[in-house]
Amino acid sequence: MRDLNRVGIGRYYPMPSPVHALDARVKIAGAAGLIALSFACGRPSGIVVLLAFTLFVVYLAKLPPLQLLASLRSVFILLAVTALAQLLFSPGRVLWEWGPISITNTGIQNGVVYSMRLALAAVAICALTMTTDPVHLLSGLEGLMAPLRPLRFPVHETAMILTTALRFLPVLLGKAGEIARAQEARGADFSSGNLLRRARSLLPLLVPLFTACFRDAEELGTALAARGYFGGGGRSRYRSSRPGMGDLAALAILAAVGWLALWLKL
Repeated sequence: MRDLNRVGIGRYYPMPSPVHALDARVKIAGAAGLIALSFACGRPSGIVVLLAFTLFVVYLAKLPPLQLLASLRSVFILLAVTALAQLLFSPGRVLWEWGPISITNTGIQNGVVYSMRLALAAVAICALTMTTDPVHLLSGLEGLMAPLRPLRFPVHETAMILTTALRFLPVLLGKAGEIARAQEARGADFSSGNLLRRARSLLPLLVPLFTACFRDAEELGTALAARGYFGGGGRSRYRSSRPGMGDLAALAILAAVGWLALWLKL
């Protein structure tokens, strides 16, 4: 519970870095492209290239490593369950067998591949939200979904919902940490026992957590209405950004890395 406030997904860290200076549309497209390429690569070698490139981007952005590690730790259970399921239930050449349990060469490869895909997705989303402020993130999502406007798709509203959900995640985790610390002060124990017992001990957190979420959502809606916000109709932008040479260079580098990852897949 102590690491909830360190999770980087949804938090913006202003830093003077070349990654922060990129156009939001380029960063969103880059993160989505890396995740899509990881699912297109069926071998660990291609995903290793994509993951190494993602970590290099994190290094260029000068992001705090503790937040990234905490973000990965928050999805560690999902990574472990995915790897274990692939390890035990994938067909292939049996390498080790004990009763009904067997481990195959395909299971080991699939476990590594799927775990690396989830880790890459977590790092890419975390890097995106940590290097893009909410205003530019909303503008970038709107720009990428702009071709859907002629189809009467609610572009602005959808972008607003996605941006608010991402930025609301740190608030939600902070509330969960506060409630957990308050209950620990009253004698609650969240760290002892087996996995099932720990899961049951978290149930008392749900009611106050949902109550706090609904209260915060209502306050946010009231604040938006008080400022005259009723959707994207007729709204204008204070600043409009255009991709520069740095953005085009970033897209070219991403395309080269993607080509290399797909080539290693063959």
